[in-house]
Amino acid sequence: MKFVEIKNLSVTYLGNFKPSLVVDSLEIEEGEAVLIVGKSGSGKSTLVNAINGVIPNLIKAEEKGDVFVFGYDVKNTPISKLSRLVGTLLQDPESQVFNYKVIDEVAFGLENFMYPPEEIRKRVFEALKVTGITHLADREVYKLSGGELQRTVLASILALEPKALILDEPTSNIDPVGTKQVFDLLRTFREAKKSLIIVEHKVDRVLPYVDRVILVNNGRIELDIHKDEIIDYSDKLFFEGIEIPEHFLYLKKIGAREFKPELLKGYVHIPPKRYDGSEEVLYANVKVTTKNGETLVDTELRLKRGHVVALMGKNGAGKSTLLKAIVGILDRKLQSKVKIIAYGEDISKKNITERGKYIAYLPQNFDLVFVHRKVKDEIEYTMKNHKVYSKERLNHFIKIFSLERYLEEDPLVLSMGQRRRVAMASVLASGAKIVLMDEPTSGQDWYHRDMLGKELMNLRDMGYSVLVVTHDSRFVDKYCDMVYVMNEGKIVKIGKPEEVFLSEGIEDLGVYPPTEYEVMRYNNH
Repeated sequence: MKFVEIKNLSVTYLGNFKPSLVVDSLEIEEGEAVLIVGKSGSGKSTLVNAINGVIPNLIKAEEKGDVFVFGYDVKNTPISKLSRLVGTLLQDPESQVFNYKVIDEVAFGLENFMYPPEEIRKRVFEALKVTGITHLADREVYKLSGGELQRTVLASILALEPKALILDEPTSNIDPVGTKQVFDLLRTFREAKKSLIIVEHKVDRVLPYVDRVILVNNGRIELDIHKDEIIDYSDKLFFEGIEIPEHFLYLKKIGAREFKPELLKGYVHIPPKRYDGSEEVLYANVKVTTKNGETLVDTELRLKRGHVVALMGKNGAGKSTLLKAIVGILDRKLQSKVKIIAYGEDISKKNITERGKYIAYLPQNFDLVFVHRKVKDEIEYTMKNHKVYSKERLNHFIKIFSLERYLEEDPLVLSMGQRRRVAMASVLASGAKIVLMDEPTSGQDWYHRDMLGKELMNLRDMGYSVLVVTHDSRFVDKYCDMVYVMNEGKIVKIGKPEEVFLSEGIEDLGVYPPTEYEVMRYNNH
């Protein structure tokens, strides 16, 4: 039996004139695993929502054509029936959690379907065991890490014993340790011959667990290939903004038709030129404790003019807390002792507004910085708030971030890349030349991460200094000059990306090098 059969499908959202997705034909066999790739907004989520019944049962849209899942017509099958055939793990697991404790969350679906208590206990135990979270059964959900929360939601889905799984960017918002845990589960599912659809940016990490790769672009399926053909199409995928490992392009260049480790013996990854920086522009000595005396951060940090520095490490290492302490926006429940020297001036006792003249801060959810309904007003607001407004200054930031076309637009209706440029223009309009960015690459496809990297290079050339918190080692390798690795509240390792990525035991600190460096290690051994 086929897992998925689609014929002549078109999906048009209410208020749109053009379809967001058009699929002439698509078939996925039972027991097959498929990786779906594409830029944000390409139609990937629309495709999986048409398969799992979210469209048209929960999200209203005009749908034409036929979609069958295990022989059931999706349009005419209740969502309660489809959810027992296909379990879906969303990109944001918090939106799928309803209960206080892990064990209650895993049992929730079974209880709604009124399974006998003994059957519920049996299935819950098995689901907890498979996902490796038996020890978390009595843990409060709000205390879980990103990886633990992902596995909790997955356990609640597995308890229903669906015939197939859809995993929509399951690792986009979790650290490398949680990512490895999710991929370990993929190995288990493949061994069990579970039907899988995986939407994921980390192509090289997922490839061992799938049979096919489907590229969705501009609402259409542009490629549908066996995974062994990916080297032949690596140029095409790279051109479309898909995260393709450099050594795949190397194999294509030497005429290889499939991946074989021995073909990489001659491969050497050449890192980009790193900028050495000039004088020191920021020194921060930070100690943050809870009211109970627990130390969260106790470290010091230095940043040079023109440096782009990555701050890496496990979730909970203290990275975001360090940034907030430097800026002066720590939770009031926390206590801090800081010494901050910016451009030779001690600003330790200055308030947030005064520090903002030296240091700009962009939170992970950069939409939070917007307070006005027009792009122009947003940038002007920062300048007026810091008493540095001038027409010339406004035009300067409009030009730097290419915002001329959007001055009268509401920032929140712009694309992700456009919104980020508005947010960056807004925070830098204060006059700050030091930029602290918290997880700007999280959940973004390679196209947008690459765009961000180029923006940072432009800022570096203008004398700005950037400290960026990220788990994205490929982004760090391509665009950062230095790496600081944080562990248990302290910066424990400093070096150029290639030095850090090739160092022993770096994975134990929550830093997983790009696969290019794994190949180099393999060749050295």
